[in-house]
Amino acid sequence: MSTRFFVDSKLIILRPAQQIVLGFLTVIFVGSVLLSLPIAQQIPTSYLDHLFIATSAVCVTGLSPLVVAESYTIFGQVVVMLLMQIGGLSLMTFIALFMIAIGGKLNIHDKIIMQETLNRTSLTDITKFIVFILKYTLFFEVLGFVLLATQFVPLFGLGEGLYKSLFISISAFNNAGFDILGAVSLQNFVSNPVVNFTVMIQIIMGGLGFSVWFDLQKSSSSIIKRIPLKRIFNRLKVHVKLVLIVTAILILSGWLFIFLAEYSNPASLGSLSLIDKLMASLFQSVTLRTAGFSTLNIADLRPATLVIMMLFMFIGGSPGGTAGGIKTTTMALVVLYVITELRNKDSLVLFKKTISRDLLRRAVTILVLSLVIVFSGIVGLLFVQQGDALTIVFEAVSAMGTVGLSMGITPFLNSWGKGIIIVLMFIGRIGPVAVAYTLKSNRVMRRANLVEYPQGQVIVG
Repeated sequence: MSTRFFVDSKLIILRPAQQIVLGFLTVIFVGSVLLSLPIAQQIPTSYLDHLFIATSAVCVTGLSPLVVAESYTIFGQVVVMLLMQIGGLSLMTFIALFMIAIGGKLNIHDKIIMQETLNRTSLTDITKFIVFILKYTLFFEVLGFVLLATQFVPLFGLGEGLYKSLFISISAFNNAGFDILGAVSLQNFVSNPVVNFTVMIQIIMGGLGFSVWFDLQKSSSSIIKRIPLKRIFNRLKVHVKLVLIVTAILILSGWLFIFLAEYSNPASLGSLSLIDKLMASLFQSVTLRTAGFSTLNIADLRPATLVIMMLFMFIGGSPGGTAGGIKTTTMALVVLYVITELRNKDSLVLFKKTISRDLLRRAVTILVLSLVIVFSGIVGLLFVQQGDALTIVFEAVSAMGTVGLSMGITPFLNSWGKGIIIVLMFIGRIGPVAVAYTLKSNRVMRRANLVEYPQGQVIVG
């Protein structure tokens, strides 16, 4: 699994973060070539569009300059489906699973790569964790497939209904946002509770992160023994507690805001019944975890709603899962750190555990770099692309957060605009991970620096 190159007779071994980036680039390139084949196309289009689709699928975003169901044959659609699956779990995970399946063993370097790919904090149980990912993924994708089939088979027929169910189940669990229902996503199913809740559950299950479910599985014995939930919660790791709490806060607050803001908007929730309004607003809140599906026309939402949605898209899902964004834990740590400073406390204590300065530095760095990148993308798009400013900003944030929601500008992007969105989608998928582990690898260098200079004073605020 290690990647080695010979340059000028010198052996170069790529670091884990570099191998992750190379893996994503390889899958995107291969996918774009496959989509360019005549057998994959119903409507011939440019290679840039195929590259855009491949990047969007591998980076589990869902933005698309064309309608997948109308532009690609079954072969092309299957390629997109495979790209979403590989992008959601990562190429390294599939390589590791193959090695385990043939009886191979992961060496220490392979385990380090998988640790960084899957955002694990240690190498303990890494092989079990990889197998768990496969079982967990198959369980929820099959469950979603069966539930969606109960709705799609009567509507589309046996063969087509099963195929659409499989495609959307994989897309939903991997937070990809692609569908083969046409140009309106799931808007025709805004009042269908089975489709809505099946897709929402898959989005949440994939977006929480595999580490969370792996650790929760270990706590299942406590549930069987009927230990009180409060005691079970107290035993959970800090990461698991933080992810569950922040995810719940984001979903519930987003649900409430969208419901209140769009309640009387005739173009969105206004014409729906109260139950359907609650369900549609909840669905849009959940899809902000970077899934990209929609049961409402995003362009019809009010500006205030769109701005709040951009904030939630930028935050995204949780580490080690199929979601994008800067991650829930990153934002939570930065906010809690600010609160700690305002309260004049020396350190951040969370669930009776002290959060290290190194971890806080990484969280702040990821936030700042992500802001710089998305701001640069917005400025670039405003230079090269015609369109309403809010529409362009929404598109950029959606790409950086690997969400896939759009106000309808994606099909009208010019070549420069598509190029910028491709870069934003790619950085949004691998950027925070690469940054975090680059900083991690530099910690030794930082501590090895024994030269300490006098403190300098700078006035801030």
